[in-house]
Amino acid sequence: MSKTKIIYVCDNCGYESPKWFGKCPVCNEWNTAKELKLSNINKAGEESSRFFLLEEISEVEMFERLITRYSEINNLFGGGVVPGQVILLGGEPGVGKSTLALQLCYELSRYGKVAYITGEESAMQIALRAKRLKIENSGIYLSTENNIESVLTNLRKQELTFVVFDSIQTLYSNKVDSASGGVLQVRTVVDEVRKFSKDTGIASLLIAHVTKGGNIAGPKLVEHIVDTVIYFEGEKSTDLRVLRVLKNRFGPSGEIAIFSMSESGLKELKERIFIEESPMPGNTITSLYEGSRPFLVQIQSLVSRDKIATARRISHGIDVRKIIIMSAVISKHLNLPVESHDVYANVSGGLKITDSACDLAIAASILSSFLNKYIGKFVIIGEVGLDGSIRNVHNIKKRIENAIRSGYDKFIIPKKANVPGSESVIKLGNLKELLNYMIDL
Repeated sequence: MSKTKIIYVCDNCGYESPKWFGKCPVCNEWNTAKELKLSNINKAGEESSRFFLLEEISEVEMFERLITRYSEINNLFGGGVVPGQVILLGGEPGVGKSTLALQLCYELSRYGKVAYITGEESAMQIALRAKRLKIENSGIYLSTENNIESVLTNLRKQELTFVVFDSIQTLYSNKVDSASGGVLQVRTVVDEVRKFSKDTGIASLLIAHVTKGGNIAGPKLVEHIVDTVIYFEGEKSTDLRVLRVLKNRFGPSGEIAIFSMSESGLKELKERIFIEESPMPGNTITSLYEGSRPFLVQIQSLVSRDKIATARRISHGIDVRKIIIMSAVISKHLNLPVESHDVYANVSGGLKITDSACDLAIAASILSSFLNKYIGKFVIIGEVGLDGSIRNVHNIKKRIENAIRSGYDKFIIPKKANVPGSESVIKLGNLKELLNYMIDL
């Protein structure tokens, strides 16, 4: 017996309620309640599901990943794209999502037919982009259809390997009575694509818009439905682009891939060195660990005397709260009047860092600018506690090995690090020892 449950969903924020509402209690918008019917087939006495022994499933031949010629992309997905994988790609307008998708189609076309479904651009625009990227004789099939049922019906007739949907906000389903781009439409479209990919074994890439806050537009449920969530980050004023994995069911999350944007498309950066050496106060170098690999970045700080009542803390690439904390720790434990100075911090290359192992480099950068002394060509690694202590960090040996391969042989690290000290490796226990070392320079 088929049971149908009716719920009402806000088409603006995704709030769900068993009863109709005139004003959404979450986003306070009026007349946004849309009816959604949920079918649940559960006939008494009828077998509704099939169970498998884990041993039987383990004996099934493992899937074969689709490998590209970009090692950064392969590492990002945990070794390659898995057949039937549903990938959600989000990013700001103009960052290069469509360019990446078209390049990925070209790479995977070596395994079979691929399709590119576009609802935002015309076929001529896609052809011009392909010409600019020098994509020829690729076997990429193109469609500008917006109805998801019609699109999936035609896709099932083809023997495909990979499909791109650009974007999910422009597609719509006949099952939902609302405009495309709404919460209900986005959720329904993504669910239809998920079922299609799991049934056919065809990998799918869904391109999504982002909100002003940087989150993928639509309900948070969309990110739970898909297998992999990737954010495309980068400043449009620079060539640097970063792909960051927030969720991955077929590999580790937290991995990143770094590219540079050029006229001929995205090119991978394998060196991962984002430093322009400058022997000036306020410049420090640290080792940032993202995903499974470390790379070197440069931190810059400028400390200037404040002429107004409230000192400012401004940062780019570093959470401003980190700058506030580091300034407070320095003022408290080193008795330096940093709290009455403006502090500006920046990460060169437009990168964003969250690794706590960069704390010591941030503090050293602030001290270097305040004392007007260049600390030297050191790679500074360590976490700073609120008590001014310098704490050990994970994978410090790998960070040091990577820095040595990049041509750096001097380090400032925590005293408790399991690394032998020497003339080139300075081990410190707290910020007072760092200050004394810098004063003696």
